[in-house]
Amino acid sequence: MIDLHTHSCYSDGEYTPNELILKAKSEGIKMISITDHDTVLGNQNITLKKEEKSGIRIIPGIELSAKVDKGQMHILGYNIDIYNNELNQKIKELKNNSFYSVLAMIVQLKKDYGITFTTEEILEILNSKGNIGRPDIAKLFVKYSYTSSVKEAFDKYLIPANKKISSIKKGITYNECINLIKNAGGIAVLAHPKTLKCTSKELEKIIIELKKSGIEGIEAYHSIHKPEEIEQYLDLANKYNLLVSGGSDYHGPLIKPNIELATGVNNNIKTKKLTITTRI
Repeated sequence: MIDLHTHSCYSDGEYTPNELILKAKSEGIKMISITDHDTVLGNQNITLKKEEKSGIRIIPGIELSAKVDKGQMHILGYNIDIYNNELNQKIKELKNNSFYSVLAMIVQLKKDYGITFTTEEILEILNSKGNIGRPDIAKLFVKYSYTSSVKEAFDKYLIPANKKISSIKKGITYNECINLIKNAGGIAVLAHPKTLKCTSKELEKIIIELKKSGIEGIEAYHSIHKPEEIEQYLDLANKYNLLVSGGSDYHGPLIKPNIELATGVNNNIKTKKLTITTRI
């Protein structure tokens, strides 16, 4: 059993890298990849001893966000050099972009809903070592009972506010994402294609363009994918000779309470024996 899509506290997950690995090991997972959003700090801060990691293989990864006109596009990078200079320089740039995006979001929330947080809490988010973003704000919504869950905070407040500030948010293209991953020695994989929110024909066109740019795989198995969608993505992988990846997108019980390691929400599929394991 493997899980090639997880998040630590260095992006929007709840567990430290060490805790995440030990949790996966205790659940019988034999391979895990920590794929934090726009940062490799989680992978750089694994401090477990050799004997503590025995029995589980750790694949260094990242999940980069590509700016697109519709939906969300994320590109996963596997088996990357986490100390690659080009990648780490870009990560610093992305962190600065996130800094201003969070500030813009806070201003928009005050303007639209009159919701504010203390200076100390805002500074704590901005001074975080890892990647920062909307989940950090969503946690404050739950803390002060504006909402009962992180998901409700997104649905009711953060998604509408994000649409209003999207035009001023900076981002990188999928070409840049793929090049960063490949230049760091990694394998580039399209994450959870469902979030692109496109038709089957539109998705196939996107896959063709991504393939031209150097994408090598597609995350067919994911916690939000229904069985019929998984079949669609497997067909595309077969048609365009793409590797197949799978992961839970695990964040922890607060951020995504219905998602467990190596398990999909809608289909309860355990992700195992995936083609991508032959490359990493």
